[in-house]
Amino acid sequence: MFEVKMVVTDLDGTLLQSDQTISQADWQTLEKLESLGVCRVAATGRNLYKVRLVLNEQSPFDYVIFSSGAGIMDWKKQKMIQAISIGLDKTTDITKFLIGEKYNFKISRELPDNHNFGWFESYECPELTRYVEHHKKFGEAVRINPEHPFIASQFLMYFPIESNQFNIVKAKIQAVFPELSLIKTTSPLSSDYIWMEIFPNGVSKAHGIQEICRITGIARENTLGIGNDFNDLEMLEFTQHSYVVENAPEELKMKYINSLAHYDDGFSHAVNKHL
Repeated sequence: MFEVKMVVTDLDGTLLQSDQTISQADWQTLEKLESLGVCRVAATGRNLYKVRLVLNEQSPFDYVIFSSGAGIMDWKKQKMIQAISIGLDKTTDITKFLIGEKYNFKISRELPDNHNFGWFESYECPELTRYVEHHKKFGEAVRINPEHPFIASQFLMYFPIESNQFNIVKAKIQAVFPELSLIKTTSPLSSDYIWMEIFPNGVSKAHGIQEICRITGIARENTLGIGNDFNDLEMLEFTQHSYVVENAPEELKMKYINSLAHYDDGFSHAVNKHL
């Protein structure tokens, strides 16, 4: 068995408890990893603003991958070491395409200000309404004016989970913009919807981990990852030892080693097998 030198964990539904805190047991495990010289990485879909709602400068991490890999922070130094955005021309092209296809979507501004966003509604969508109402508490939310585009870090789209719309739209976008990275994730707002995150090619949690491996000199063979959702797939494919918590979708639980649920300290349960 390869020695574990880096542990990567998702936050929501994996490490964080239902009240969005880190349990005492998991906190102690993270501190134990530091004492053993193991690099600790959080990899989340949260933007940096929302990361800071659940982690502070004393939180026991060495690096934080946020916005699904678009950004990386050296957490101890509180220094941004990666910020990937979609250029203005490409943002304009994607916006016009999505509007022309009569889709609903959101555009986040460039990092680190991607808690501010614009949105466009082609038809009534309860999930889009939920998203705007919830997230405008954390940043500026404006209706998109295609005549006044801005540099973006991410597009986001919303699909009923029971439909095949996600796959149909994904194929259409990939045919026109093959250079984009399209990531599936479960909606945290409604169990009836899934989301499509649209990033520049190369943006993913896996690519973020790969960059941290390059910076630290830690080999892929010495990594352990734990997640709970579809947007963790590339991360779990990358890490040598890959776990999902009990509350993960059955599709993922059939593919990766199972741990306990996030509210039963599933993070510690997985990590302690290797300590």
